[in-house]
Amino acid sequence: MLSPKRLLVPVLLALLALPACGDDPVAHSETVSIELSGIKPGDLKNGVASEEKNINSESGNPYAEFLKAAKNALGGKDPGTIELVSAYMRVNSSSKNVIAFEDVLVDAELFFSNSDTTIPIGTVTGPTGSSVKISIGEDIDFEPLRSAMLGGDFKVGVRGNAVDTPPADFELKISLDLKFTAYE
Repeated sequence: MLSPKRLLVPVLLALLALPACGDDPVAHSETVSIELSGIKPGDLKNGVASEEKNINSESGNPYAEFLKAAKNALGGKDPGTIELVSAYMRVNSSSKNVIAFEDVLVDAELFFSNSDTTIPIGTVTGPTGSSVKISIGEDIDFEPLRSAMLGGDFKVGVRGNAVDTPPADFELKISLDLKFTAYE
């Protein structure tokens, strides 16, 4: 009879030889940067600011390049899943009378949307400074936007509560830096 130690080695070697289960990404995006139009005093509605932009409207369309690389890696097939893996929000240098998020926003939420659906992606509570990382939510269900994401035709936006007294004459231009991963 074999001892438990002698059985353990072949079992471990067999487990290590098993193929991966498809959880490996097929493509990673370069940073997809999006500059949202400026939020001005007249844009504040009941103390809430919101701005969005179609992801395919940026110069060079970096999201489309990511999709192209993912499809190439899959032999022309669409990815089964696309995930957002990191998100940063910056005060664009062309903003007017705003140098930090706390000048205008108390909090911020990143969202993706199309004409039918809006999906909250992540939040920042008490954003300070001119660059902040957005905490991406866990287990986000991108399925309602799956076809829009595969077609590169969805909106990316930021909304949040404004401070009680923002600068009298301001324009907050927000730049978003997003990174995506595609899976089979």
